[in-house]
Amino acid sequence: MRHLHSGRKLGRSPDHRRATLRALTLAIIENEAIQTIPSRAKELRWYAERAVTLAKRGDVASVRLLVKMLGSTETKTPGQNRVRSAIEKVCKELAPRFKDRPGGYTQIFRLSTRRAGDNAEQCIMRYIPGAEDAEKTAPKDKVEKKNTKDIKKKSAAPMEDKPVAKPAKKDKVAVKPAEDKKSKPAKKD
Repeated sequence: MRHLHSGRKLGRSPDHRRATLRALTLAIIENEAIQTIPSRAKELRWYAERAVTLAKRGDVASVRLLVKMLGSTETKTPGQNRVRSAIEKVCKELAPRFKDRPGGYTQIFRLSTRRAGDNAEQCIMRYIPGAEDAEKTAPKDKVEKKNTKDIKKKSAAPMEDKPVAKPAKKDKVAVKPAEDKKSKPAKKD
């Protein structure tokens, strides 16, 4: 029994599992939606929501915890760092979006199609869109719902009797009955 052993192993060693979850966390922060398998998405949920919770605090200690969770911000080559840009995005875009929400920043949608190679179940994990994003995707014209009672009354009205056209007569073709192959004598050449 696995008492007090939380988390999924994902078929990996602890270091490999940690690296996988860091990479997935960076991917969901950068793209705000990723496609993966449900077990990885469920395990990733804690990391993705923890990153937003730490960014909502806004102090130096929470930023350092984000660096610890996402990996090193130092690179040997000069230029843009993936972890630094992810931390900036979490602090400047995601944290203000969820400032009034006390948790539950992610959604997991299961897909009906499976992965081609190993037939694994797939899902999409994303951050919940903000109010600005929801207004962009919402339909502009609302369709009025028809009253179902009126429809039932109209359909219950008696139908008028209309003459039905008779189908045209088809010419009868004489069909010969099939002869048995067994009864015919075999031809000899």
